[in-house]
Amino acid sequence: MKRLTFSLVAVAALAVPATARQLQTPTDWKWRTDAPAKVTSESKLGPDMWHFVAMPPGWHITMGPGGLLYPTGRTASGNFTLEAQIFLFPGTSQDEYGVFLGAASLDATATPPYLAFVARRDGQAAVLRRAALGFEPVVAWKANDAVVPHPGGDATARNVLRVEVGATDVAFSANGKEIAKVPRAGLATDGAFGFRVGKDLNLHISTLDVTQRLAPVPVKK
Repeated sequence: MKRLTFSLVAVAALAVPATARQLQTPTDWKWRTDAPAKVTSESKLGPDMWHFVAMPPGWHITMGPGGLLYPTGRTASGNFTLEAQIFLFPGTSQDEYGVFLGAASLDATATPPYLAFVARRDGQAAVLRRAALGFEPVVAWKANDAVVPHPGGDATARNVLRVEVGATDVAFSANGKEIAKVPRAGLATDGAFGFRVGKDLNLHISTLDVTQRLAPVPVKK
């Protein structure tokens, strides 16, 4: 099976310590926040502000209102895999974090539809479909041994979330263990992709990888 793989990572030099350079908000990314807020590269946040910088390897995000972040001009379609490694830092927010896909007209639509695979601090995961009236569960919130909950205190929780879009099914896994598989029919999977981050979350996301399947795959009949 031939695959075309690209990894979206920050391009600043790894050899330069983060403390020795001014971290910058990526210019090749866009975002939609759930409420009006100003993005900043400064670590100290005021009211109605949020933080997004390239911090190799990856990006650091400290959310205020929650929202979508996505690389400019990138889309995925057909049969593909989307995967991100996410580190959740201390905090109290129980909002969701993870990846989204299948978005169209993000720049022009008031409530663009998309599909999101997300986890929470308590170790629960869900597959949600964004519709005009809010989120609809494709797979309802449920605790799963595959998802690492935040242990509390000053620790971090690491989760690798993966969505595998096949010819007939879409599979969702965390840390290499499948959580759910649903029929692809009726789900929007082609389009823009990126991160879904809920309000008041502090994350470091070290990878965002898309693997495009180029070889024919069997179709179940």
